[in-house]
Amino acid sequence: MSTTSATLEGGWRYQGREGQWSYLLNRVAGLAVLLFLAIHILDTSTVYFFPDLYSHAIDLYRTTPVMLGEIALVAAVLFHGLNGYKIIYFDQRPDRWNEHTARRFFWGVIAASVVLWLPAAFLMGRSLYLNNICRCAPESGAPIGLPLWADVGVALALLAALIVVSRIVSFRTPEGGLSRNFETWMWLFMRWSGVLLVPLVWIHVLLNDIIVGVHGISLDYVALRWATIGWRIYDVALLSFTFAHGMNGLRNVLSDYVRNPGWRAFLPRLLLIGWVAITAVGAVAIVGGVR
Repeated sequence: MSTTSATLEGGWRYQGREGQWSYLLNRVAGLAVLLFLAIHILDTSTVYFFPDLYSHAIDLYRTTPVMLGEIALVAAVLFHGLNGYKIIYFDQRPDRWNEHTARRFFWGVIAASVVLWLPAAFLMGRSLYLNNICRCAPESGAPIGLPLWADVGVALALLAALIVVSRIVSFRTPEGGLSRNFETWMWLFMRWSGVLLVPLVWIHVLLNDIIVGVHGISLDYVALRWATIGWRIYDVALLSFTFAHGMNGLRNVLSDYVRNPGWRAFLPRLLLIGWVAITAVGAVAIVGGVR
C-alpha cells in the first residue's frame, strides 16, 4: 500500500469480493460527487459575481456529454448515500457485521440504488432526447414557484442540522469518558453529516436535475428560488455540510497514498484553504442573491 501502483496491483489481486467492491465504489462515487460539487458551487456563484456568465455555464450543462454525465452522477449520489447509511448502521451495530451480512447489505444497496436510479435516468434521458436529439421539447413556461418546497427545506435543514450537532457534541466513548481529538471529531462529522446529507442532497437532485431539469434552469429560476428565505437557508445548510463532508473524504483518501512527511503536512492545509475559499464564494453568492 506504500505507492499508488502497488495499491492498484494489490487491489487487483486481492479477492475481497463484496467488501472490497463496496469500499472502492464508495470512494469513486464520493470523489466524483465532490468534483462535480466544487464546479457546481463555482458556476452557481456567478449569479452574484458575474451574472452575465451564468447563462453560458448553464449552456454547458445542457450539452449531451454533460447531461449523460449527470445521469451517471445521480447513480453515484444514490449509491454513496445508501452505502453511507450501511456504514453508519454497522458502526452502531458492529455485532451484526459479518461476512454474510456484509454481502447481503452490499447487494441490497446495489438493488435499492438501481431501483431509485432507473426512474431518474428515464426522466433525464427523456429530457436529453427531447431537447438535444429530436429537438421537439415543448416551450418552457414561467419558472416554477416553490413556496411549499421552501417551507419543507427550512424544516429539514434546521431540524437535521440540530440533530447532527447534538449527536456530535453528546458523543461518549464506550467507557463513558470523553475522547475528542481532531480525528474523533472528523469521524463523527462524517457519520452524522452523512445522515443529514442524504435528504438534503436527494431533494436538491430531485428538484433541479429531474423535476425542473437543466433546460428549465435560468437566472430567473435562481432568482425566484432565492427570493424565499427558506431556500437560502436550505442551500446554506447544503453547502456547509456537503462540501466539508467531501473535502474531508478527499483528505482521508490522500492520507492512504501520500507517504512523504512534507506532503502529508502540506496537503491537508491546501485542502483547508480550498474548502474555506470555495465555501466562502458559495456562501456570499447565496446571501447576496442574483444581481
